[in-house]
Amino acid sequence: MRLAAGWRWAAAAMLVAACARKKAPPAAPTPTVAMVDGISIPVSALQRELDRSRRGSGSQVVDGFPASAKLDPKELPRQARALLDPLIDRALLVQRAKTAGVMVTDAEVQSAMDRLAESARASGESFAERLAQDGQTAEQLAEDMRERLLAEKWVAEQTRGEKPSTAEVRAWFEQHRSELDMKEEVHAQQILLGTAEEAKSLLDQIRAGASFEQLARSHGRSPDAQRGGDLGWFARGTMPRPFDDASFALKPGQVSGVVQTSYGYHLFKLLGRRGPRKRTLDEVKEDVARRAFAEKQAQAERQLLDQVRKSARIQINEAAFSLLR
Repeated sequence: MRLAAGWRWAAAAMLVAACARKKAPPAAPTPTVAMVDGISIPVSALQRELDRSRRGSGSQVVDGFPASAKLDPKELPRQARALLDPLIDRALLVQRAKTAGVMVTDAEVQSAMDRLAESARASGESFAERLAQDGQTAEQLAEDMRERLLAEKWVAEQTRGEKPSTAEVRAWFEQHRSELDMKEEVHAQQILLGTAEEAKSLLDQIRAGASFEQLARSHGRSPDAQRGGDLGWFARGTMPRPFDDASFALKPGQVSGVVQTSYGYHLFKLLGRRGPRKRTLDEVKEDVARRAFAEKQAQAERQLLDQVRKSARIQINEAAFSLLR
C-alpha cells in the first residue's frame, strides 16, 4: 500500500513537471483605444478617467456633462471621446519631452505625491483612500505624476514668454475694466441659532440694548461666532442669497428680523456699506500684469498643442468604446 501511494505521488510530480515545461499561453493583448505616434493608449487608461469622472473626483464638467452625472449609455461614446482627448494630448507632450531630453527627478515626483497626500488629509481622507477612489496604486500614480510633470516642463520651456509690455497691460485693463471695478459691498455680522425661539429671544435682548457682538460670541453656532459674528465685507453673489437679501436691505446699525435658511435661524446686523466705484490702473496694475501674462501663456500653450497635433499621427479605435463600463 505504501508503495502504491508513493508511485501515485511520483506520477503526479512527473505530470506537474511536464506541464511546467510547456509554455504558458500568451497573455491576451491589452485593448488599445488610441495610437499616438506609435504609442498605445490602453482602454484601461480611458476607463480610469471615466470612473474618476463618474465619482466626481474631477473638478470640471466634461464636454457639457457634469462630472458625477449618470449617463445614458447612448451618450457614453461622446463623453469617452471628450475624456480621451486630454490623454492623447499628454501622450504627445510626453513624447516630445522625452525626445528633447527633459528630465523629472524622483524628488520632484515625491514632492508632487506629498502635496496630493496633504490635500487628501486636508479633506479628511487618507492617501490610501484617495488612491482607492481613483482606482490606482501608489506606483501607478507616481508614474502618472511623472508623465504630467514631463509634459508641463516641456510646455513651459517651449512657451516661456516675456512679461507683457506696459501697452499690453493697459489694453488688458481697458478690456476687462468692468470685472475690476469695485461693486457695492456691505460689512455685516450674524448670529446663527438652532431654533426660531432662541433667535427671537436674542432679538428681543438686542432691541433692549444687549451687545450683538457679545451675544454672537456666547450663542452663535457658526465659525465666525468667535469673531463676534463678523462676516467681513462682501458683494452680492459671494454669500448665500438669504444673506444678501437680509444684509443689503439694512442701513448701518440696523438689525434684521429672524431669517431662516438651511443652516438654521439667523440675525444680521449691518456695520457699514460702500458703494461701487471704478478702480484705476495704478490700483490693480500688479494683478492685471499677472492675469495678462497668464492669458498670454495660455494662448501660447494652445497654439503649441495645435502645432503638435497637426504633426502627429493619431489613430482612434472607436470600436474600443464598447469595452467601457
